[in-house]
Amino acid sequence: MKREIFSLLMNIKNEVLKAIYGPDKITKLVDSEIGAVVVKEPPHNPEDKQSPIDSKFKTLLRGGDEVVHISPETRYFEVADAGMSRRVAYTISGNLNAKKVLLCLPGLLETKASFMLLHSYFLKFEECLVISIDFSGRGQSDSMGDREAYKMSLYLTDISQLIREVIFREKAGRSPKLTVLGTSMGGVLAMHLTKIFDGKIAGIILNDIALTVNWTSLYSLYKSMKNEAGFKEVRELAKDLSVDERAIRDVQLPGHFDLSFRADIWGMNFHEALEDYAGKVGLIYGGKSQICTKQRVEEAKEFFPKLKLFEVPDSGHPAPFNIGVCGFIQSEMNI
Repeated sequence: MKREIFSLLMNIKNEVLKAIYGPDKITKLVDSEIGAVVVKEPPHNPEDKQSPIDSKFKTLLRGGDEVVHISPETRYFEVADAGMSRRVAYTISGNLNAKKVLLCLPGLLETKASFMLLHSYFLKFEECLVISIDFSGRGQSDSMGDREAYKMSLYLTDISQLIREVIFREKAGRSPKLTVLGTSMGGVLAMHLTKIFDGKIAGIILNDIALTVNWTSLYSLYKSMKNEAGFKEVRELAKDLSVDERAIRDVQLPGHFDLSFRADIWGMNFHEALEDYAGKVGLIYGGKSQICTKQRVEEAKEFFPKLKLFEVPDSGHPAPFNIGVCGFIQSEMNI
């Protein structure tokens, strides 16, 4: 079934690329994890003053900028931990030299696979690069083993390294305009990243997480996790979610959320993380969400008068990445 879905997405993407660049230029889509788009090289004419483009990827020259477009592929970077190293996986797609970058951070028990529709959607735009990450112990990233507990500060450190080494790497003529999209827990991490990369994050988009999360909402969320684990063995649940079974236990511990926040009788407040943030803020929320309620949406609008909103009426938590949501993200990035 997974193979059939993958083949369907590849066929759709092939048709999109044919529509954009013409069927005569597209030779094939490499059916592999890399899935690079291969384009015919123009026939060489000795009388031509310009040499033909020499690249195994789809390479175009527009206004002096090189456009190297690739379909989603998995890459890794290494993190040093207590004298040992572990790999963190991320999926990357689009124009490798694009100035506009969308970094996608998954929710509590999600993986980077939840952003595959976004990767496919943004392939049609030459000026965009999309990156999604697997937090440690999830998806294709290494687990922590017995080295350290899973916690928010660990994920934040890993994301920060990815931003520095992959997105803000030294490269002549490239000044990335970074937008960070965070689902639920990923949204909280996005808020804290604005403090770490002061002035370097152009915008954040929050998926069904506002500036306050009610204690009652958190209780309901953790209760549902425990109930699900009660009906299924933890090992089986972890396998289905591609998550280390210890990570499932750790997210339910008080020490898992070790980032700063302000507590009151209503819940956890993250206003301080965005107090001095001058970039764009967008909020996607489910009309039936118990986490990002209508009250919390209105509160966020008061804090950010220029806040852009997109409601998915029949959705709970989190909001799905449908075509409407993809269009909203595109608009927030000015693409």
